[in-house]
Amino acid sequence: MNKIKLILADDHPLIREGFKSLLAKNVKFEIIGEAENGRELVEMAGQLKPDVILTDVKMPIMSGLEAIEELIKDFPLMKFIVLSMHDEREYIVNALKIGASGYLLKTIEGEELERAIITVYEGGKSFSPIVTNILAETVVKPEPIAAAEITPREKEVLNLVVKGNSTKQIADQLSISIRTVESHRINMLKKMKVSNTAELIKKAFDLKIIS
Repeated sequence: MNKIKLILADDHPLIREGFKSLLAKNVKFEIIGEAENGRELVEMAGQLKPDVILTDVKMPIMSGLEAIEELIKDFPLMKFIVLSMHDEREYIVNALKIGASGYLLKTIEGEELERAIITVYEGGKSFSPIVTNILAETVVKPEPIAAAEITPREKEVLNLVVKGNSTKQIADQLSISIRTVESHRINMLKKMKVSNTAELIKKAFDLKIIS
């Protein structure tokens, strides 16, 4: 079997050295590069074409997640594992959204890390137990839509709807077409995952998008 080519990315040299020493003992792996920030990781990965990248979340110049997001556009077959001390839900969910195949905490044991790399290389997913629990809770109790997902213009339309304005009145007041007003309304229905204007208004009040 060909060796699995790896790049390690972390802004702490001692952490990189620790994982490098750990993984170098396994004949299945070949560490072909180390990066200390996201920008360096992007440039190095583009040149060396690793099979799997292990990267921290927070790094200077460019974060690990930003690096993954940039690389995955050009190298869709490249695999990414986030290796971090951060177990916050926001980091985990964002990492998966942009295409990471694994999210491991740095407290992971050597054998677990080796198995995770092989699993991801072969097309699977791998998560630390704590991360798995957080993901399970996310599925059971999904995060409600954030107010930031509603654009300022959509919020203007929504406020005018609440005040009882018709589609034509809203179009006239905002100097936009009736079709544009309808488009904003449909977009909000999709974002808020509701089926009619009454449900849209209720959910907007519940989430304090309008008051």
